[in-house]
Amino acid sequence: IFFKYFNKDTSNQTVKNIEEKEASEILNTKSNLIKGIEYFSKDETGSIYSINAESGKINDDNPDIIFLTNVKAKISTLNSEDIFIQSDFAKYNSKNYDTNFYENIKVDYAEHKIECEYLDLLFNKNRAFLYENIVYKNLDTKLLADRLEIDLITKNSKLSMKSEKEKIKIVYMK
Repeated sequence: IFFKYFNKDTSNQTVKNIEEKEASEILNTKSNLIKGIEYFSKDETGSIYSINAESGKINDDNPDIIFLTNVKAKISTLNSEDIFIQSDFAKYNSKNYDTNFYENIKVDYAEHKIECEYLDLLFNKNRAFLYENIVYKNLDTKLLADRLEIDLITKNSKLSMKSEKEKIKIVYMK
């Protein structure tokens, strides 16, 4: 403002133009970065899905896709306890709310604790798919498996391994 309205020195005009160009380049490269993200949705059954992230970056090719960092999510359904999810990263679709969590995933639901590499929440199917290095803990039991499918409505789950030759490992801890 000073250079534009008060200073008539033309030698500073070049510096001003360079600074404006650099500032606009910085804004253009960071324009798709968002800090402190929070999304909230409610479906016709009364289920509520909220997701919070430290930051997010909008996909240049598809603006409905947002890549999130330091993510926390909560799923609340009627007549059931809340499901809490944490991960380092997630890919969120703002159009259909499907979310792909990855890296350091932790899921808490009542007395159930789950850790895994990947978690896909598919709201159109009311399913959560957890896979790769699943560690499931419940009271005095620990299960090791490759895949876990959870029905988000009934909370019924199904554990499995990639190969039929491999068995799910169950450890009783007391």
